[in-house]
Amino acid sequence: MDKNLLSLLACPDCGSCDLHAVSDSMLTCASCKATYSIINNVPQMPPSNLAKSLARKEEYIGKLMAATREGKHPSDPANLETDRLMWEHHLYDWGKEVIFTNAAAAEIFTVYAEKGARDLCRRLKDIAGGVSGKRLLYVGSGNDRLVSLPMQAEGALMVNLDIVNESMQDLMNCGARTCVCGDIRQLPFRNEAFDIVFSKGSLHHSQPIDEPLRAMARVCKKGGYIVLVEPNKYMTVPRHRLPKGLAVPTPYEHHLSSRSIVKMLKSNGVANVHTEAFTHAPPGTPKLVARIWEWKGHAMPWLFKYFAFEFLVRGQKKL
Repeated sequence: MDKNLLSLLACPDCGSCDLHAVSDSMLTCASCKATYSIINNVPQMPPSNLAKSLARKEEYIGKLMAATREGKHPSDPANLETDRLMWEHHLYDWGKEVIFTNAAAAEIFTVYAEKGARDLCRRLKDIAGGVSGKRLLYVGSGNDRLVSLPMQAEGALMVNLDIVNESMQDLMNCGARTCVCGDIRQLPFRNEAFDIVFSKGSLHHSQPIDEPLRAMARVCKKGGYIVLVEPNKYMTVPRHRLPKGLAVPTPYEHHLSSRSIVKMLKSNGVANVHTEAFTHAPPGTPKLVARIWEWKGHAMPWLFKYFAFEFLVRGQKKL
């Protein structure tokens, strides 16, 4: 495990910073005696209630996979947190399966991911005045090496977090140095640990958003930045242009309005909050149309920002 990471971690159950590496494969909390395994240098730090449910992950996900192939979207609202966790694992497995077995899906995803990564890396550097020597937390990173590795190469201490451990293992195999398996609602980090806390397309998986945004604001240092990219709730992906299985939502996935995010950030001590268009053309848009749409969006932001597929919200935590 990266030695710099231990100084940033906190127990997700009790919030204590008194964590100790008792071996290369185990962390323990001196306050509440909770233990957290380390798998291939990735600390496993979801809250204890979620960690226990992972013992039956294979059976649970097997049922979800079978139901999805039948066109069903089952959910278990009586067991909300466990069900949401299993859907995220299922979504990751299903997405990889579709992309690896469908050339059209792979091309659409690659074009969308590469453009989004370039734009996000550029905006993060612009907003923060460079990232070298700064501590960044990518919340809900999945296996997004297109953002993580360039920020790491720029000299940032780049910490990636996702609730799906398989995505963290994949990202480590791609060259990421610092990954943590944890929950956005109970981020396993100390207060004010990061200079920049950001996410792309993960917040709408985590509703209601008050708890995730509160957690993100808590771990952002005073004067630090929070940057969030989300799909516009008033824009939809042209599903008829996408291969079957791509962009299939979970029962807990609902688009957010920028206004709701701005309001919640301000209530958690974040100031100088601004909203801007991020990606104008949805995935699957014909290339020529997408180029024209993006060009017009940048040329006339006052008009086209309302028709952008994704928006970006940024703010600075009050000193």
